[in-house]
Amino acid sequence: MSLITRRTRVAAAAMATAAMVALAGCSSDDSNDEETPSTDSESTPEEEPEDEAPEAGGSFGDLEADEIGDQALDALLGADSLRMAGSVEQAGDEISLDLHLSREGDCAGSVSVASQGSFEIIKLGDEVWMKPDTTFWQTAVGTADQEILTQIDGFYLYGPANEAPMNSSAESCNLETFLGSIGATSSIGLTKGEETDVNGTPVLTLHDGEDATILVASEGEPYPLRIESSDPSAPSVIDFSAFDEPVPTDQPAAEEVITIEDLQSGAFLN
Repeated sequence: MSLITRRTRVAAAAMATAAMVALAGCSSDDSNDEETPSTDSESTPEEEPEDEAPEAGGSFGDLEADEIGDQALDALLGADSLRMAGSVEQAGDEISLDLHLSREGDCAGSVSVASQGSFEIIKLGDEVWMKPDTTFWQTAVGTADQEILTQIDGFYLYGPANEAPMNSSAESCNLETFLGSIGATSSIGLTKGEETDVNGTPVLTLHDGEDATILVASEGEPYPLRIESSDPSAPSVIDFSAFDEPVPTDQPAAEEVITIEDLQSGAFLN
């Protein structure tokens, strides 16, 4: 069962890496955070020119692109939970992921690796359920016996989160792990792009001057709602949503579950 955990970690790591690379432009120097105090030689209020129309960016007004990037990074790092969905191409293989994650380590969603199949995963507290499709059982787990495949098809595999083979997958579900991977970034210089929308929410496009595009919500909290990378070695599109919303807590019905012990012993076979 080790390859299930490995593929979970590969998928999550790929998504986190793609996001980390794009968000590397979201942290600028603090050296210009303090404004220079006013002096008597400056214009009096009566002499100040009228406010100019704000730059593109909606509610961001005349904030610099790096400042908006800072706000987006701070908003993301401040989230207690979120949904991360998208795809990354690595070494010619497409990895797709759609997961609700929380700082408590709970998660619910699915992972798909084009060459290996897909699986659903639910982690709540100390419990984990995983539901591989037939292709995943065959390619990643190495189960070729058709009788066994027929009997386990559609079932969730259940086990403790702190025991193999579930422990590595459970760690990949932790939002703290993902956010920790992007918490120490440095500025590479962002520029403003067009105003558009992501799933109906107005956003401002930020470019990092290389391969990444970050679309930041220009209404409400300035969350990064989409990160795109055109890097030919790992093109990706990642959407973020459901900020601070609870992770779904629906659990599989008892008749849909087999335990690791059942799998190892064959007790589930008719």
